[in-house]
Amino acid sequence: MAERDKRRTDHGDSAVRRRLLAAATELFTVKGYAATSVREIVEAAGVSKPVLYYWFGNKEGIYLELMTEPFGRFTAMLEEYLGTAGSPCGRLVDLLDHTLMLVHENLGGTRLMYSIYYGPPQGAPFIDFEGYHRHFQDAIRKLVSEGMEAGELRSENVDDMMWILLGVFNVALEEQLCGRPDRPRGIDREGVRRMLTLVLSGFAARTADEVER
Repeated sequence: MAERDKRRTDHGDSAVRRRLLAAATELFTVKGYAATSVREIVEAAGVSKPVLYYWFGNKEGIYLELMTEPFGRFTAMLEEYLGTAGSPCGRLVDLLDHTLMLVHENLGGTRLMYSIYYGPPQGAPFIDFEGYHRHFQDAIRKLVSEGMEAGELRSENVDDMMWILLGVFNVALEEQLCGRPDRPRGIDREGVRRMLTLVLSGFAARTADEVER
């Protein structure tokens, strides 16, 4: 495996690799994983079968690359925000904002993930989508809990807060996925940050005078 990775670094055109990934993403999303052949992928990418085999080994390999690369970036981002100092609420808004940005940068792959997870079985290699989502939920919970400990948020049910914040994020996510080139998106990154800040202001810790009132 290490030798193959070295050859991939030392030889070949990365633009070809990107064309293969783009073609596979489109075909897997439109036709389904099982119904898509290697021949269709290489024809759409304008290359030969040996080129796909060189970069990815087979159809399963190109699918796994499409899924694991963005999820690897997502996992690294979660760990970064959980391990960074600073305002928990600020980090929470930044985390959700940058997760949405990651989705926007990989809309094709995100639509493919949704079609695999919510669609009928297609025989695609197993990816633990639910595990990644639980990791996301846990990160939000942790930052909410830190916000309570820091006195930024009042003490309430952590899960309730997590689901509310995730609800705002999911609405913005669906706007990204359903957006069309001829229609401006109803929620942009600035709008997401504004809504999250508004929600968190409702979660904010109350002063003694506010509690008495």
